[in-house]
Amino acid sequence: MIVVMIYYKYNDFKADIPKLREQCEPFNADTIIAVARGGMTLAHALSEALHIRNVQSIRVESYDDEHQREEIAIRGSCDLSVSKRVLIVDDIVDSGRTLTTLIPLLKKDHPDIEFRSAALFTKSTALLQPDYSLHEAAEWIDFFWGRDFLKPDLL
Repeated sequence: MIVVMIYYKYNDFKADIPKLREQCEPFNADTIIAVARGGMTLAHALSEALHIRNVQSIRVESYDDEHQREEIAIRGSCDLSVSKRVLIVDDIVDSGRTLTTLIPLLKKDHPDIEFRSAALFTKSTALLQPDYSLHEAAEWIDFFWGRDFLKPDLL
């Protein structure tokens, strides 16, 4: 099986942050939850762009390397006791299973909080589309944060 891959460079990321900020700004989130690990770099950048200090993460495991798992595992929790509007951030919404698992769980535990989601890339076939997104993903995305910091023998 041949996997077509595109490389998402830092300069593309830097240019995309103001565009995604513009989409997310009207929601006026007071908290960002990064879906670890893929959403952590984006969550940090958006927190700076949106001036949001309450940034947390939750680990959602849906992939082993490039293979999607049967079951999604959610590890950890977030303290949303002072939150009213939460932006859930991930690098890509592929199948949509991460969001369709995570959002109902968060809503069940925090019914008075409004949740929205943001991603850089989204597949049109995802079960759930994020509220804010920039690019449609047709190929596997090789993000700079997943490649540029590897030891040379792992490239």
